[in-house]
Amino acid sequence: MIDKARMLSDTKRLVSAKSISGTELERSGAERIMELLDELDYFKQHKENVYKQPIAGDPFGRCIIAALLEGGKKSKNTIILTGHYDVVDVDGYAQLKDIAFDVDEITKRINELPLDEDAKRDADTGEWIFGRGTADMKFGHALIIELLRHYSESENLTGLNGNLLYVAVCGEETNSEGMLAASAFLNGLAEKRKLHYSALLLAECYLNENMANDPRRYIHYGATGKVMPMFLCAGKGCHADEPFAGLDANSLNAAVYELLAMNTDYCQSKNGECTPPAVCLKMKDLKATYSASIPMYAVSYYSILTLKLEPDALISSLRMIAMRAFELALEKRSRDAEAYGKLMNKPMTVRSFAPCVMTYEELYNEVKKQYNGDLDAHLKAFAGKLTEKKLELQDISIELVRHVYELYGAKQPMIILSFIPPYYPDVYMDPAEADAGRLLAAANDVIDYARQQFNEHLELKDYYMGLSDLSYTGLGEDAGFDTLFKNLAGAGLTYDFPLQALKQLHVPGIVLGGWGKDFHQNSERLNIPYSFDVLPKLYMRIIADILG
Repeated sequence: MIDKARMLSDTKRLVSAKSISGTELERSGAERIMELLDELDYFKQHKENVYKQPIAGDPFGRCIIAALLEGGKKSKNTIILTGHYDVVDVDGYAQLKDIAFDVDEITKRINELPLDEDAKRDADTGEWIFGRGTADMKFGHALIIELLRHYSESENLTGLNGNLLYVAVCGEETNSEGMLAASAFLNGLAEKRKLHYSALLLAECYLNENMANDPRRYIHYGATGKVMPMFLCAGKGCHADEPFAGLDANSLNAAVYELLAMNTDYCQSKNGECTPPAVCLKMKDLKATYSASIPMYAVSYYSILTLKLEPDALISSLRMIAMRAFELALEKRSRDAEAYGKLMNKPMTVRSFAPCVMTYEELYNEVKKQYNGDLDAHLKAFAGKLTEKKLELQDISIELVRHVYELYGAKQPMIILSFIPPYYPDVYMDPAEADAGRLLAAANDVIDYARQQFNEHLELKDYYMGLSDLSYTGLGEDAGFDTLFKNLAGAGLTYDFPLQALKQLHVPGIVLGGWGKDFHQNSERLNIPYSFDVLPKLYMRIIADILG
């Protein structure tokens, strides 16, 4: 049977592991999951069914944890139960950050932080627990482990017509390193243990854009994708006292920002869903130290969410943005020079430049023509040195693009358009496929069941609008994106996208999780009644539906 008290205790134990993504601490999440699995009698007796799979070449020594519970009826049909064990940092908790991983303590003292009215009301009810990772998504692992405990009891195991495969992954909050590596592992395990993956259930808390006032719960069965275009702006250096002798890279970067940031032309709509506008995630110049020189390089990169990515059309549109930005920057420079000349009572001599935009692929091909040696080997060695410094993938991509530009013989001011990791494909399962049809039917049955048994109003939503590892579960055989990958800085060097492994995996999935609020904020919290009383029963219903 499901033990609510034990599940709550396990949630607190999981939260207490300070598994901050992209740090050495992240491993503590995997270690705590292993501790909990070791307490289950089934896995004490079947140690061969627990897997600890290292992420090859990972600078933080992270791993995937998997545990296979084999049903008594010896069916190959298998449900993957999954989620990520990493969390974002706790800086937002200010003076309470030292207790952000202590559920009891932070819940008791959460009102010491400035909270909005909704969070204050929830804190006063006593029906919510606070703390980093409660909603995103340590509870999901406590739920799965409790389900494994329930189904491993002899009478339940005997009647289980299939298998449950728990997969806990790392890195979802950074670059999804865990799920990308898991694809090959899952394919290999299916071949070795003769498994068929019928469905994937992601135990992440559901997303709702109006959580404070919307009584509905959601099941998401599609996932938005994400691409990150980067604009590296190369200007012309000069002394700050002679600004019109050069070209400030920041002026190019700022013009790109004005045209692209929050641009609703990059929203996509389908079935009543709409992605947000393009958002700038980082914008900076690349001067390492102070000097009285204008910046030679500046860079910005943006998040664009997709429902249906068309790489060629996107690149064409972004190229036009970059070209127009270059023109606008030059026009402003000309006006500024004219105004300055009037102040000086003499016409200004202004160095002229022509707008120039190149894609990363175009720049790479030009450099390769003239490079004396093996350019690919050179870039691999260069990327290796950057990796040794434990730089973020995005910073490595910036340095790679800048380095290729520096190898270019015909240097001139330009904007270089590329993409940087991570890349998330948009996925939407086809109900005509047998497994997908069965999963959707099961989801609809659970909606009816929740209404009848618990008076809960669940709805299906076409897309999970937050990024999730669901994006790596539904690639079709026709997925190509060669144009995108050729312009993805670091692809094959520091970022491997396992396209073929993901095509082979191809399992229909949904997000079915607890009720949480304010992910990544200091008011992150999880509702106890729905998450601990209702959701386990919904999982048991959908497992029964899928496995028959």
